[in-house]
Amino acid sequence: MRAQEEPQTTTPGPCIARADTRRVARAHPSWYRPRNTPTNDTLSLAGRRVLVVGLGRWGGGLGVTRWLAEEGARVTVTDQAGPEVLAEPLAALADVEVALHLGRHDPHDLEEADLIVVNPAVNKKASAFFHTIVASGRPWTTEINLFCARCPAPVVGVTGTYGKSTTCAMLTGALDACVQAGQLPYRAVHLGGNIGRSLLPELRVIQPEDVVVLELSNAQLEDLPQIEWAPAVGVIINLSPQHLDRYNCYTEYVAAKLNIARDPHRLSRVVVGPLPPEAEALLGDILGSASERLVRIAPLSGPLPLHTPGSHNQANAAGVLAVCDLLDATREPAEAALRAFPGLPHRLQFTRELDGVRYYNDSKATAPTAALTGIAAFTEPLVVLVGGQDKGVALDAWAKELVRRSRVVICVGESGPRVASAVRAARGTAAEPPVHRVASLDAAVALAHAVAQPGDVVLLSPGAPSFDAYPNFEHRGEHFARLVRAL
Repeated sequence: MRAQEEPQTTTPGPCIARADTRRVARAHPSWYRPRNTPTNDTLSLAGRRVLVVGLGRWGGGLGVTRWLAEEGARVTVTDQAGPEVLAEPLAALADVEVALHLGRHDPHDLEEADLIVVNPAVNKKASAFFHTIVASGRPWTTEINLFCARCPAPVVGVTGTYGKSTTCAMLTGALDACVQAGQLPYRAVHLGGNIGRSLLPELRVIQPEDVVVLELSNAQLEDLPQIEWAPAVGVIINLSPQHLDRYNCYTEYVAAKLNIARDPHRLSRVVVGPLPPEAEALLGDILGSASERLVRIAPLSGPLPLHTPGSHNQANAAGVLAVCDLLDATREPAEAALRAFPGLPHRLQFTRELDGVRYYNDSKATAPTAALTGIAAFTEPLVVLVGGQDKGVALDAWAKELVRRSRVVICVGESGPRVASAVRAARGTAAEPPVHRVASLDAAVALAHAVAQPGDVVLLSPGAPSFDAYPNFEHRGEHFARLVRAL
């Protein structure tokens, strides 16, 4: 693959708002102090041999690979998947000069590398190749660390078990509205991170007078302490047990999430929603006596009229307003932006109303905890489509709620049989709700259409990853939407 020189541009990318720079009298709140922390991650990359471990089916290594090449690095990408699985991200790299070592990880690649960039999808506990990287003594980093070490603007980092992407999108819209209304002095608002957009290519246009909204997953947060950096504002919207295949226990998962608050300079603010006792205790240990760093998310005085249903989205909106308050913005433009927010694809996304039945796509609900949130968003009778890749997670609590809230449960995918058994066990001797097992999403949508009654909601909320049948949850959600629109 040959790299083609791209023209330099200052045109903002998607999700960037610009304000009249004459309004920028004060770029940041009084408590913010810019931090320039020199680390190995800020060294020049020109001419360095960089190994990217994991391009990823979702292209998680795509942004960093392209950026490294643009920085003049000699880039090699290694991935255990073959070219047929990685067809989409490989097509996006067609114009980039990069060596591809696909189908397996070769330890000899480490011998040639000056720096190794590890994709956040790599399970560090389970990956033998990652253990080999550590044993080799070669310097390694991550895409998010490369960005954070170089970002000249203050960052509002958002994490949580569920609702991160929606909160980030809501927050970006609210900050944009406040900037345009002259309530905040920033020049531009940038959105990226785990929401699916690397901001490394935006470093050429991000200025100190801007603000960055960065979604941070547990995997991205794991290695943040390496660069002794924390966002100016860290937002923790919730924490529930999740990704326990990656950690030895819930406490380890929480510890990774709370890296968002481990500010060695103790200058950042931490905006926090309701947390379990274990998480509260760990957060207290991190903050110590610096109580001024902690901002609690106050419940809304009354529900906002949002397009996105559910109490969890009201909680997300409350978190957004807490950040706006912290940044000294008035609430009117922020609340107007929240009322206009249309929602994100595959997250309780309204798809269609047909014959008095509304169809919602919640394909992003890839775990039972997220599916529980989707169910709780509705008061109408539910026909719920569940199942996907079987990760072996506990199903009891989800099954009980499916019995309590569903009129019909339709199970599909690799985990379908186990979910069906759990729901039947939860309903005991009762005959309701009926539980069906089908072979495909096509059959599930057809059956849902046949059994749904006027006033029902048909909800795709799988409670499982999509990898048993789809490249990612987006493909699954798009398939569902196409099937519904074809009814």
